Amino acid sequence: MAKISPLKIRTDLRDFWEKEDCPAQKAIAALRDLLGLPITIQLEPLIIWSELQKFYPDQSTFVPSITSVVKTWTDCLASRLADDSNAAWTEQFLEHVNQSGRNMKARVETRAGSQVKTELAKSGATFVIGIPESPPPCRNASAFFMAEFEKLFTQSSNQTTSAPKQGAEDEDWAAVTLPSRTRGQGIDVAPTAIPVLDEIPRPETLFATQTPYHLIVKVVQNGMVVQGSHQASLELLAAYLEKYTRAIENITVKRPILEYEFQTSPIGYGALFDSLTITSGDARSGWANINPVLILSFIESVLGYSPVVSGSSESQWYFKRDVGFKE
Repeated sequence: MAKISPLKIRTDLRDFWEKEDCPAQKAIAALRDLLGLPITIQLEPLIIWSELQKFYPDQSTFVPSITSVVKTWTDCLASRLADDSNAAWTEQFLEHVNQSGRNMKARVETRAGSQVKTELAKSGATFVIGIPESPPPCRNASAFFMAEFEKLFTQSSNQTTSAPKQGAEDEDWAAVTLPSRTRGQGIDVAPTAIPVLDEIPRPETLFATQTPYHLIVKVVQNGMVVQGSHQASLELLAAYLEKYTRAIENITVKRPILEYEFQTSPIGYGALFDSLTITSGDARSGWANINPVLILSFIESVLGYSPVVSGSSESQWYFKRDVGFKE
């Protein structure tokens, strides 16, 4: 297993974290000026290295990658706080910061999966900045952080709601709510007049609840693409496939046979994913075939979408769901 010396970490920390003019510190300073409050970001590189070293065979990329994620998180938070349309969210944010003694604290930790994450800290800080347990770079970090910020306080309120205790055998599925075939959010009535532009929610808000939901699965050269109007459906599909995809055998750095990457929609403020690409995890082995039937079955049986024959072909399948998921 790769080794890294404390001297190497200290050297890189000096250049990429401690210098006042480094990108990460500039971003933190800008956020501090915007908030008018102290900001403390706890970074323990030796602990993080002990958990992520197998994903960083090129040791020189470790500290720059971690500090780059922190900078991106800080930039995204500043962008959201500066947007007047997020006034209600900002009030919730400030209330949460006040509970930390008017000192915005964040802690950098590792998180399972291949994407960055952020969440409210349970103790000792205001937020957690999650570094993925996967090889660098962290793709679409800005879009993922913006999407996580969007639902941050909704997740917090849901976590505090009491629920029946799950058995040990159900722990993996505790956070998954399967769609009901007979119950759910009703279909919206079509408008009788053209909507007013300024009254239509932003895309990342509109398409989170607006029915019908659409999904298109395409087999393309060297992979597969799943396009969807409902981001949560894409995220659950990707999380399920990622969880059960085996690793490539006989290589030093652990990599999955298939890799899953979200594509950010050009519409919206960078917090909306409308496509999921599936490609081989090892470029040397070419395209590893995946049976599309497994994905089609998941979309129909687990997500509750219905196939639309008129929009399907030998290499493309179109699905639609008219009833919204319950929140």
